[in-house]
Amino acid sequence: MSPFESWLWHAWLPKVRSAINNDWSPDDPSPAIRLYEVWSRFLPPFIRDNFFDQLVLPKVHKAVADWNPKKQQGPLHTLIFPWLPHVGLRVDEVLGEAARKVKSLLRAWKPADDVPKDILVWKDVFDSSEWEALLLKYVVPKLGATLREDFQVNPANQDMKPIQQVLAWSSVLRSTIFSQLLETQFFPKWLNTLHQWLIHPGARFDEIAEWYKFWKDVFPEHVQRMSGVERGFTSALQLLNKAIELGPEVTTRLPPPDLSLQTTATSASKPAAPAKNRPSRTQEITFRSIVEDFASSHNLLFIPAGKVEEKSRMPLFRVSQTADGKGGLLVYILDDAVWASDGDAFRAIGLEDMVLRANKR
Repeated sequence: MSPFESWLWHAWLPKVRSAINNDWSPDDPSPAIRLYEVWSRFLPPFIRDNFFDQLVLPKVHKAVADWNPKKQQGPLHTLIFPWLPHVGLRVDEVLGEAARKVKSLLRAWKPADDVPKDILVWKDVFDSSEWEALLLKYVVPKLGATLREDFQVNPANQDMKPIQQVLAWSSVLRSTIFSQLLETQFFPKWLNTLHQWLIHPGARFDEIAEWYKFWKDVFPEHVQRMSGVERGFTSALQLLNKAIELGPEVTTRLPPPDLSLQTTATSASKPAAPAKNRPSRTQEITFRSIVEDFASSHNLLFIPAGKVEEKSRMPLFRVSQTADGKGGLLVYILDDAVWASDGDAFRAIGLEDMVLRANKR
């Protein structure tokens, strides 16, 4: 060591160690960060490593491990994000435990709880496909169950809490997923109630029109613009117009709403082959996104099944009309192809075949 480095090691570092260990809390990273920023250009690598590896990061890791969303404390990201510009190659180590906490948070989340505070700040921390897989695995099925089991359409005494719990996620979930959730779980109930009301002998169209307007206003504008939601309200308008056209015969001649899912696309071009020099993981994510988008365009969800196929050891996904994890078609992705069960083995199938088979189950 040079004389200056020796002074840092024997005089500066012990005082910093004492202050960090005894006085500093990771809940307020600012003092330690200011200290580091002021001294960083003077610190040789071995002292900088000691500062992070022996003093700061152990306390940050412990704070993350002890973090509990049910206790009165700050958001998880405030413990970590301020350090990210400074930790260099340690970034994965710093984020690893926090990512596990986020997964645990979503796993334990219930629709009766609020949307986890600041959940969107973690979106860019995860790989995009991993982030969406988390939401599909831990959030979407619970929202679907809320609409199926807890939500009832009752014009006389409407309980809005279940639908409000679902709408709270409209800016977190991908719009195509959220749109399909409403189209498959909300609108069938709502349109059936509208039909029953229209064929009731004492129905008043002015009341029904107000009820329609009330429900449309319940959905934020960005949700109203989603394709599945637009189709739902269009079906309602068609019912209303047909009822007016039938007049007195509406009670016997108004057909029930068509609740079959409408597809927004009937074909897709074959995906282009990925560039030869592109890393294999990038190829996998790119082709998987194509499969997800194709499934979504046909009102199907692409949900991680939480298990792997025995022979290939590839993760399985369920292509399904509903978010309850039941039915549908189990597939995995390998070598830019979708593989689905065919008797005792998995065989590569086309995207159109995937959609046809998923809709039959």
